Amino acid sequence: MYRMTLAWIGIRILEVMFFAGLAGSTIVVLISFVEDAKELFGEE
Repeated sequence: MYRMTLAWIGIRILEVMFFAGLAGSTIVVLISFVEDAKELFGEE
């Protein structure tokens, strides 16, 4: 029972970390896309 609770808590923590990393990566990709678009189309 005790080990199962620890495993469940660990899984939830890993899920939160995974989705936070996914969101961070998405933000970085979007920022890079905008910067590359500015450079390509000469809007600087």
